Amino acid sequence: MILRFFYLLLISPLIFCKDCGNKENQFAPCLNKEKADALFKSCCEQRVPEVCRDACQFESDETEARSNLRKVLRAGCKLTDLTKVLHCAAQNQDNRECCESLKLSDPTLGVGDRCLRFCDPAGEKIDRIEKQDFTCFYNWNVMMYCHHGGIPGEGF
Repeated sequence: MILRFFYLLLISPLIFCKDCGNKENQFAPCLNKEKADALFKSCCEQRVPEVCRDACQFESDETEARSNLRKVLRAGCKLTDLTKVLHCAAQNQDNRECCESLKLSDPTLGVGDRCLRFCDPAGEKIDRIEKQDFTCFYNWNVMMYCHHGGIPGEGF
């Protein structure tokens, strides 16, 4: 019964929508934050260590996103576990186009297109975090915005 409710509430509205989630609309999310966060958290409950789960929310405000990230790292979340968080955020979508359009591969970052791999964690199979990746994590809000915008679904 709970699974059926979960399906009706969260999964059934996931249909592709032309007015959202694409470059023409600045990758505006198709699914409202409440529903998107519920999907995100459901995945995190299954795949992400508890100490990292406060990062399992689509926070695109720069200050809040960095604060959430610092909070989980101080609590003991490992950097390698953040890739599990990103995997749940992406919902198996490749969001590199959004990340690229929001300058995550800009030469001024000094890491080439390295950050784009965090925008397609399922396809990139991230197994190591290196020093250059801190630049990417500093832009956590951009990754969260793109992953939220990449979830196909109906509007609010």
